[in-house]
Amino acid sequence: MMRISILAIGGVLTMATLMISGCTQSPTQVGTDPTEKNQRTLTRYRFARVLMGSRCEILLEAPSEPEAAGAAGMAFDEIRRIELVLSDYNPDAEAMRVMRLAPGLEHPISGTLLEVLLVARDIHIASAGAFDPTVGAYTHLWRAAARNGQVPTRQALDVAQAQVGFDHLTINPLRRTVRFDRPGMILDFGGIGKGYAAQAGIELLRELGYRVACIDMGGDLQLGDPPSDSPRGWRVEIITGIDQTRTRYLHNTGIATSGDLERYYEHEGVRYSHIIDPRTGLGITERRAATVIAPDATIADALASVISVTGKPNDPQLVEAYPGAECTLVVRPLDDD
Repeated sequence: MMRISILAIGGVLTMATLMISGCTQSPTQVGTDPTEKNQRTLTRYRFARVLMGSRCEILLEAPSEPEAAGAAGMAFDEIRRIELVLSDYNPDAEAMRVMRLAPGLEHPISGTLLEVLLVARDIHIASAGAFDPTVGAYTHLWRAAARNGQVPTRQALDVAQAQVGFDHLTINPLRRTVRFDRPGMILDFGGIGKGYAAQAGIELLRELGYRVACIDMGGDLQLGDPPSDSPRGWRVEIITGIDQTRTRYLHNTGIATSGDLERYYEHEGVRYSHIIDPRTGLGITERRAATVIAPDATIADALASVISVTGKPNDPQLVEAYPGAECTLVVRPLDDD
C-alpha cells in the first residue's frame, strides 16, 4: 500500500529536495565488481549538463574515465533527444509542431511522444483530471502574464479553458497517431518529462552495461543498481522541512519532488502559486511540496505533480492505480510567513 505522510510546518519551510551521497565526489574508487570478467577496479564518476531547463547529473561506476564519459555522453544525448520531443519552450519541438497542425485529423507521432501520452492518459484518468498535459494554454498564459507583471484576466482564462482538456485528444497506439479537436491546444509535459528522461537515461546506461548509476534531473531521479560499496542502495536524504530529513537506501527506483513552498508569483499583494490546477486554470491556494518514491521516475514525477495540485496523496483512485508508490506531502498556507 501507499504510505502517506503529510507535514504542516510553520515558519520558514524549504521545498522538498533530494540529495544523493557521492554526487559531489568525482572520481571515487569503489572497488571491484565481481561480475566483471576481467575483475577491473570500478570507479565512480560524476558528469553534469544543463538539459530540460535543469542541471542534469549522471553518476555511474565504470572501469575508466573515458568509458564513463562515453556512456554518460550517450545518456545525455538521449535526454536531449527527449527534450526535443517534449519541450513546450522550444517551438520546434515535436510536441509543439504537432499541435500546430490541423485539428480533426490524425497526425503521426514518434514512439517517444506516444509513450508519454499513453502514460499521461492513465494518470489523467486515475487523478480525475488533476494531471493533464493539455494544460499548456493555461501555463503559457500565466507565463506571459508574469513577464508583464500582471495576472490573466477572467476572459483570457475562459479562452484558454476552451483549449484545455484531455477529452479533446485522441491517441491511436496502433497507428501511432494523435488527433485533437480544438485549435490552439498546447501540450505541456512539465509534470512528467524530466522523470521520463531520467528513466530513459538509466535504461540506456543499463543496455550499455553500466547498471550502477543514477540520474538526477533537478529533483527527479532514477536510480540503478546499488553502488559497489553500498549494497543496501544509494543513500538518499529527503529534506522535507525545518531540520527534518529522512535517510533512505534505495535502488532501481524513481524519486521525484514537485511543489512551490518557496516559489510563487506576487501581484498587488496577492500570492499566486506557480503550480496550476488544470481543472480550473488557477494556482493552488496552499504552498505544497510532494515527494514520491515509485517503481520508476516517470510515475514518480507525474504523481508528485498530481499531489501538488490536489493536496490529497491518499486519494483512493491513486492508491488503487499505483499501489507501489510512497508519498510525502508538506503543506504551508500561501500567506504564512
